[in-house]
Amino acid sequence: MRRLAHMLVLTAPLLVAGCGASQSKPTAQDDAAWDQAMMAGRDSFELGRYTVAVSQYRKAANLAIVRDDGTAVAEAGYDLAVSQLAANTPDDALKTTQATRQAVQLRGAQDMSSLDLVEAASHYRLGHYAQAIPLAQQAMRSADTGVAARAALVLGLAADAQGDQSALQAAGVYLSGLKQPLSVAQQADRAEIQARVLRHSNPALAEQQAEEAANLRQGEAAYHDMARALALAARIAASQGDQAKAHALWARAAQSAAAQSGSLNRMDAQTLVHGSLTKGNATPPADDARAWARSAGDIVLRPFAETESAP
Repeated sequence: MRRLAHMLVLTAPLLVAGCGASQSKPTAQDDAAWDQAMMAGRDSFELGRYTVAVSQYRKAANLAIVRDDGTAVAEAGYDLAVSQLAANTPDDALKTTQATRQAVQLRGAQDMSSLDLVEAASHYRLGHYAQAIPLAQQAMRSADTGVAARAALVLGLAADAQGDQSALQAAGVYLSGLKQPLSVAQQADRAEIQARVLRHSNPALAEQQAEEAANLRQGEAAYHDMARALALAARIAASQGDQAKAHALWARAAQSAAAQSGSLNRMDAQTLVHGSLTKGNATPPADDARAWARSAGDIVLRPFAETESAP
């Protein structure tokens, strides 16, 4: 499946590996219309114009169906789903991955690990943790270590949310066993999952790991992931009785999430699937900001929001 390596951690769910690079069958690349749509989708994605990317990848997927080209279908369908995740429409991404899977299976494809990853990430984003776990576990068995490593993050997040300690431990073991050197995104993934593994048995170390993950995400402009790590550090600080620090961390997470949800920041987005994109992460749900703000106490959620001038 062709994908843009620099757009994924993989380079990924989803996120996971990025959108298109250049390993499709020559027959697909010889199709000027298909290639043009894929290139336009990639360029739009890199600029953060996710709705445009969705439109272009959808066009490419339909052209691939016309050609009856399973490889091109898989590539365009995957990139379409990733773009939908980046556009913060995980329900659409889930439908796309399932439709792509069916279309590719009809044409005899065997390796579905990238689709497993993006589907797992879609389920996670929708709160379907029980469905995300087995799909992430399947993706972790991929021969592509980039896909497998990103799947371990999705597995750890879904398992922690589901209270599945066995799956959470498995994600932690996998990420801890990655061979050096690790990318910054992989270092952050490992730190965050270790924080989740350790937060009951060694909360002091877990809090350090969560803050390290947040710092690493900040350096990668992965702001949605950064806010999630800050909120995790806040939960751990609260569990240790440090309410002042917890409130400050929750406030930081809430304000970042709220700012990312604003119209001025809609292009500053990434996804779980892509790991380390220069554009950051997918726009987080507004609920995150509101929930974290409630935990923070009396804070101004949008300190620099425009206000109406008095007449």
